[in-house]
Amino acid sequence: MLKTRLTAMKYRRLTLEELKNLEKEFIDFLVVNGIPVGDWEKIKTDESKAEGLIDSFSEVVFEKIMRQIEYVAHYSPHSIKMFHCQAESIHLIAIDTNAPDIDLTTDAGIKRLKTYPPSDIQIYQSAKKYSPDREQEIFKMLSQGCVKTDGTLYKLLTKSIE
Repeated sequence: MLKTRLTAMKYRRLTLEELKNLEKEFIDFLVVNGIPVGDWEKIKTDESKAEGLIDSFSEVVFEKIMRQIEYVAHYSPHSIKMFHCQAESIHLIAIDTNAPDIDLTTDAGIKRLKTYPPSDIQIYQSAKKYSPDREQEIFKMLSQGCVKTDGTLYKLLTKSIE
């Protein structure tokens, strides 16, 4: 049986819409945790217990999602930051430009990079250990505007700067 939540959530509670989209998974979660589907209707009348179950389910969902993420990126008009989320550390490759007439949030802007002199473009790399842990750091990055990617641009840049 699930324990009552005494600590703050690691991620966030799923929205009502997200829960509706994961209804089958939530039912499976209840069953796995010893709660027959019919008992959920009774549990919902105890707001604290129902919220605790939803919080626990939310944690499971986000933990699974974060573990599957390998690459994320953050795009702004004059900067692209690409991250490779490895097991123990996160690696960054970034492109910054001071060219005022370029927008790196568009494919056309990215393609125009090669037309600028090297003095207008900076490419750099960095790596660091996660804080507090891998999944929480990825979640925080996504919450702050990063998006999951397939890593194509990261891999391409890695090959070109080796």
